[in-house]
Amino acid sequence: MKLGLLTDIHEHVGNLRSALQSFQQQHVDLVVVIGDVFELGKHLDEACHLLANAGAIGVWGNHDYGLCVRPDDQTRLRYSTESLRFMASLNPRLQLEDCLFCHIEPWLDAERLEDLWYHAGPPQDHQHLDRIFGATSQRITFAGHYHQWLVAQPQGIDPWHGETPIRLSGDRFFVVIGALCNGDYATYDTDSGELQPFHIGVKNPKHRGTE
Repeated sequence: MKLGLLTDIHEHVGNLRSALQSFQQQHVDLVVVIGDVFELGKHLDEACHLLANAGAIGVWGNHDYGLCVRPDDQTRLRYSTESLRFMASLNPRLQLEDCLFCHIEPWLDAERLEDLWYHAGPPQDHQHLDRIFGATSQRITFAGHYHQWLVAQPQGIDPWHGETPIRLSGDRFFVVIGALCNGDYATYDTDSGELQPFHIGVKNPKHRGTE
């Protein structure tokens, strides 16, 4: 199955249109949102309309929580029924095959607002990695939140920042996808293990394997 991965959209509908068009051209089977559709609300209806039409599923981020979990009456009046329906469809975490999707690190509780807003920076040492990999049994965990590319394995952080496609095979991985608001998105093939990063307006370089 080929997944189209989007995170930290933050209502950048121009980038969202470009990414969804790219997914369509690549015959992506399923679009997965890894949190933070919302920014200020000005373009939320358009963003949700595009995602709903694409059949996207996914998880909520720290910016989304108030729309996804018991939105108040004022919030319900502000946004379209379609937007509210799409945001309500997002989950705290999502599992597909051997992949776990969560906006934040998996040891945090995405149903607690204070955990969603936790931000101590991406993993830097083995203690931090042990906490991440100890919190889940899935082979690959995908996250967002940090607005940067990152691939880590239990033994350390890979020297990769979204420059090239890589193959995630053999080991367990914690993968942070770059932010769509910065023009970044990705595809992941669950059969081959290939993660393909994309940068809007930039051609992608050659493949590099990670074993």
